Amino acid sequence: MRAGRIGGIVAAVLLVTAVAGASDPVAVVTEIQARSGKVEVKTAGADWQSPKPLLSLRAGDQVRTVGDGRAVLLFTGGRGTQVVTAANSPFTIPAQAAQDGSDRTRTVLGSVTSFLIGQQRDRAYQSLSVRSVRQPPLILAPRDTRVLPGALTFDWSGSDRLKYRVRLLGPQGAVVWEQSGLERRSVPYPTSAPALTAGTRYTWELHTQEYGVQTAAFEVVPAADAARVRDSLALLAPSAARSYPPATLALMRAGLLFQETLYADARRELLTAIAASPEEPTLRLLLGHVYDRTGLTQLAATEFDEAEALSAPKN
Repeated sequence: MRAGRIGGIVAAVLLVTAVAGASDPVAVVTEIQARSGKVEVKTAGADWQSPKPLLSLRAGDQVRTVGDGRAVLLFTGGRGTQVVTAANSPFTIPAQAAQDGSDRTRTVLGSVTSFLIGQQRDRAYQSLSVRSVRQPPLILAPRDTRVLPGALTFDWSGSDRLKYRVRLLGPQGAVVWEQSGLERRSVPYPTSAPALTAGTRYTWELHTQEYGVQTAAFEVVPAADAARVRDSLALLAPSAARSYPPATLALMRAGLLFQETLYADARRELLTAIAASPEEPTLRLLLGHVYDRTGLTQLAATEFDEAEALSAPKN
């Protein structure tokens, strides 16, 4: 009797585990191009509907496109991507096959994919319409972030009619570098200025006569962490991951940087990708998460709204 009870318990546990595993996401929608077509998904218990950016998909879910619509699916476990067009619609998401062994590339790809799967969620606020033409300057980057050693750029928004002064302060508040009379533009930290110390936290100030001073902090990544991150980024370079579509690869690079709390670098990666693919909603969605994480909630809400508008069905 006891053996039979134990056997039943074991069987129940295995069944629950199998069901849980079967329900785990195995892919995520990384690109949605529906300007002159349509992209739709059908998940368990639901009818065909337009997907949201970074929608998680499970085995058995289906994706289809109409006309010139196109979707890119990124699979978990470093198993690559699938482009869905009218030619191969509807495409059914396969179950994740067991894989033997592991390597660094698969580990990096799998980690980034798992991160992206967790980013499709409802936001807690809406954007607000701001009509005032006199908006105070706003520090954009670097802001509450880590940065890789090397090239550093100071970014802010504000009026083109103002003149700005930037000051960089060290850990004890000593001025490391400053420049005044600046127009509103990105300002690279000059190579002739004092080298920044790895593992050190800095503060930078944005001065205007009309609006006073804004401050933001950042930390230079220690050398060992920087080497690890750069090794991972190299695996996501176009030359190393040739089979991945450009927008999806940029999204993955930004996701890796986001995971490492390198928000300024993730922002730069996403802005470059958006310039190349301005109608890709997933890029906007992740940029919204970057802004949200660095305290720029209004900019975050704007990007979330843009992502939603770009992925909405076209009449």
